[in-house]
Formats: sequence, structure tokens, C-alpha cells
Amino acid sequence: MSTFRARLFTSLALCGVLVAAIFFVASTSRTSARSWDGGGAYLAPGSLGSPRFGVDPQWPHELPNNWIIGQVGGLSVDKWNNIWVYQRPESDTADELWAAQSPQVAGCCIAAPPVLEFNASGDLVNAWGPIEGITNSAPGTTVPGRNPNDPEPTNYQYVKVEHGIFADNSGFVWITGNGTGDTQILKFTRQGQFVMQIGHANATCSDLDQLDICKGAQFYVDTPANELYVADGYGNHRVVVFNATTGKFKRAWGAFGVTATAGATTTGYGVIPPLQATYPATTYTPGNASSYFNNPVHCITKDPVTGFIWVCDRVNDRLQVFKPTGAYVGQCYFAQSTLNPGSVWDLKFWPKGTDRVILMTDGTNQVVREILPKPDPSSGKTTSSKYCPLVGQFGHGGRNAGFFHWVHVADIDSNGNYYEGEVDTGKRVQKFVPMR
Repeated sequence: MSTFRARLFTSLALCGVLVAAIFFVASTSRTSARSWDGGGAYLAPGSLGSPRFGVDPQWPHELPNNWIIGQVGGLSVDKWNNIWVYQRPESDTADELWAAQSPQVAGCCIAAPPVLEFNASGDLVNAWGPIEGITNSAPGTTVPGRNPNDPEPTNYQYVKVEHGIFADNSGFVWITGNGTGDTQILKFTRQGQFVMQIGHANATCSDLDQLDICKGAQFYVDTPANELYVADGYGNHRVVVFNATTGKFKRAWGAFGVTATAGATTTGYGVIPPLQATYPATTYTPGNASSYFNNPVHCITKDPVTGFIWVCDRVNDRLQVFKPTGAYVGQCYFAQSTLNPGSVWDLKFWPKGTDRVILMTDGTNQVVREILPKPDPSSGKTTSSKYCPLVGQFGHGGRNAGFFHWVHVADIDSNGNYYEGEVDTGKRVQKFVPMR
């Protein structure tokens, strides 16, 4: 073999090893990394059969305009398989925005707009939204308070802290926030043109409020019924439903489907009598079972087969399931020894074939659990493995590709690609590709 051919053969072999390594990270974490089950025991992911994933470290591509993203408050995949990322420019630190400071410290970087739309290949195809005040300036420097090309809106009230985003099937994009005074939901076109506001900023938080929310977490639009379901949220303790066109209140309920009864409790939600003995406490105590939702009510999604509504009661380490009317169906607990901020952060249904699998993020234990949609129909705090049984998981805390740091929100495209966004100092989005 000639020297050139030998070198070529060696190079190709190394390329093959590199490609294999790229997609090996997440799948091997299933067999080598251990995940705490909350009871002092460790699970062995390699012994569980489920969809296997490999991380794509090249996704997304570098942002244009010297932009950088901050914490990822929300993430949504639309029906065209575009990925909408709702990030927090104000979470960028001074050293991350050296190029934006005056005087300019270095060549990188500038805060990106809060709403970013990527295609499945990782290219940024759209970006919009106001950049609010950024105060993380280094001594002797200043950072612009707002994007000078995007002045303060006059026809709507923007949120203080970016959180939920949902791109609906009618081509609208919904956003909300979980900062102080974020008691509104905003509806836009895909290009960022304002359409409607539900609620008003700085409203008094109340579970009985039929006009506003309070620090909402996530939401989705049920297109056939034209209804907006809201996990409400970081201030309130309920699910609330609005008309998606008019913004008019339709119904609301708390944990176990309890509906509002004015004056019954401090939250306005009564307690179903059989639950009184099981859950006597009326307070929201982290890590303890409660007849109420804890803060935050962090996610909400629809089962595409049954039509049931699945809700993340994050700090109570549980999810609860309802009919669209609010009637209680069942619940499941996970890693019940996990303290605040809890073990149930987000969940999405696997869209491929006939598999009935849910991917559920846990930003405290830093894993994605793969569970079956089989909730416990009782109201007790069961630990039985037959309810929402664990069939797989992946991930581990860390900074490497395929690992997590405060994995916060996620969604799945029609091809089964799994996208997740991270908060705290994670400040990134990752794409996981199904390996089966």
C-alpha cells in the first residue's frame, strides 16, 4: 500500500471513530451513568429497554450577529419541525457581553433577541422580541438597557423574565414570563407581530382570577377546541383554560381536579372530602404530598391518543392527569426524596409509531426519564412501580455534550428528535437523535 493510501485509510478510520463517538455519549450514559431514584437506590439505565438517543454536538449552529443566548425559559417545536427557543438575555453575565459594553472590552458577544426560531438542521431562521434592561455591567462599563432598534412596546406589556413559549398549529406564537408582575400571556404571529394579550401586568395573584394568570410556566393550544391550557404556575396553583381567539376565561381547577369555591381556603380551592384525611395540610411544603399543587405548576401537555391533560406538579415530585373538563384521572410520583426544586419539570409524548412513551425531564436529578402513560387512579401517594413505570432514561449532570445542567424544558419533533433547554448557568439547547 502506498504511503498516500495508507494515510488516507488511517484518516478515514479516524473519521469513523469520531462520528461514532459523537453519537455515543448519550447512549453510553444509559449504561455507565447511574441515576438516583430518590429513595437512596440507584437505577441501571442499561437494563431498561426504551428509545435510545445520541447527542448531536453540532446543533444548533453558531448564531449570527455575534449573538449569545442566556437561560432557556421555554422551548417549543411547531408542526413544521422548527424549534422555538425562548431565552433570557438579562441572564447573560458581563463577561459574556463584553462586545456590547461601552467601552467595548472584547470581540464577543452581544445578547440575542429573546425569541429564536431554528430549523431541524440547526440554522437560525428567525429572531425577534424586545431585549429588556441588562444590568450585569463590569465596573467602569455600561451595557445597553434595550436593543435600540426595538423600543419599548406601546400596544402590549412585555414580560420581566422569559419562561413559556408555544408555537401553535395556526401559526401563532405564545409567550409568558415568571418574573415579578408577569401576570399576562402574549400572542404573536410567527414574525413577531403582536396579536393579543390575556391579562395585565402587575395584577394581584389569585387562583380565583378569571382575567389574569400569575407567573405562568407553560401552556399549549388545543387546536380542535380552540382552547389555551395554562400551567399557572409560579404564583398561582392551578390549571386555567382560555378561549384561544378571544382570551376569555373558560374554566380552572387545582390538584385532583378540585374546582374553585370562593372562601373555602386561602387559595379558593376546596378539598375533596375523601382527600381530607390523606392530605390534611393546606400549605405548600416542599417535598411533602399535598392536596394542592405546589409552586410551580410547571408543565402541561395533551396525550394525543386519549386527549387527557398531563400536568407537572414539580416540587411535589408528581404529575397529575385530567380530562379536558378538569375531572381527575390519576397521578404518578417520581424520586420522592427529591427536595425543592423537585423532580418533575417537563414531559412530552413520543410521536413515533405505536410506542406509548413519555419523555420527562428532571432538572434536579439531571436525567430524562422514559415512562409509560399509566397513572395511578387513586389519590394516594403510591410508590408502586406499575404506575407510570420507568422503561428507560438518559443523561447525567455535567457540562459535556449529552449531559445536563438544570435541564428545564424540552420538546420532540415528528421524527423523534428530542430538544432540551437549560437554565441556571447551563444556558444552552441540545438535540438528541433517536438511535433505533
